[in-house]
Amino acid sequence: MDDAPPAKRRRTDDADAPEMPLVRSTEYWFDDGNIILQVESTQFRLTKSMLSMHSTVFRDMFMMPLPADEPTVENCPVVVLSGDSPQDWIHLLGAMYPKCLIDEVPSLELIAAILRLSKKYDFSAFHKDCIRRLKTEFPTTLEEYDALNSWACIKYEEFIYFDLMRLAKEIGLHSILPLVYCVALTMERDGYIETILDPEDASVSPGDRLACILGVAKLLILQSHTTMAWLALDSDPHIPSARCIQPLKCVASVKEVILDLSKTHFPHIWVVDYWNESWDGDMCVSCRSKAKEVFEAGRKACWDKLPGAFGLPAWDKLKSLDLD
Repeated sequence: MDDAPPAKRRRTDDADAPEMPLVRSTEYWFDDGNIILQVESTQFRLTKSMLSMHSTVFRDMFMMPLPADEPTVENCPVVVLSGDSPQDWIHLLGAMYPKCLIDEVPSLELIAAILRLSKKYDFSAFHKDCIRRLKTEFPTTLEEYDALNSWACIKYEEFIYFDLMRLAKEIGLHSILPLVYCVALTMERDGYIETILDPEDASVSPGDRLACILGVAKLLILQSHTTMAWLALDSDPHIPSARCIQPLKCVASVKEVILDLSKTHFPHIWVVDYWNESWDGDMCVSCRSKAKEVFEAGRKACWDKLPGAFGLPAWDKLKSLDLD
């Protein structure tokens, strides 16, 4: 660092400067810029605050008082950077002023702000990127959901699902609501259920609270004859299976799962979640295969009915209502 030549201010009419016509960057010349960086014959109009935020060299330099005879262009001081190339600076500025959120996982607060402003001022690239992130995290097909790498596009934060409910309605992105509602109802250990059931808690709107409460009742009934139907032992049982080699042991294993599920603080919603490997228990291969077959078929049936459980139109209708 000590051996690097510092950036310095030079007069644009310096006798040693090459006689070359100056050109303004077409991409990085900002009207609100308050500093001009000159690299060879190319000038970039930027903001001191942005440069200072990323570079201690520029921050220290901008803390120094300006000479009385400092040359300016459009009332902006000019800093000549010797030994640099314009193309190098174009690459650097591309990272400093990205057109898409690609360098890190953004927060929902950032995405919400961009969506509001991009809609108002037509920043289409930012708008599309944010919508893509939301739709990727909350897809409309079970195949996309199963292939999902959760929270790869949006940063997870506490009670984010309530913020997602509000944002979806605010921007008219209705197709993400069924999965947002459903997953929120599976987060019982994170305080979502308590918040939903507390009418005094303003974290969730009255409309979202009603949708979730109605959804809980409908989904618990739905899963009883779809995903969790393999637990039924009284009428039309799936266990023991037709090829079971240990009926008593397999039935006992199912009863143990039923007992474990009954101990939970709140009945878990098993409509889109994956098979729990602990359910395998001591079931034989045939019974385990049958149970998983019933469970997976149930997930598909539940996915198709998921919007209706919350009083929403079917998936195709929801997608057509999206304002994106």
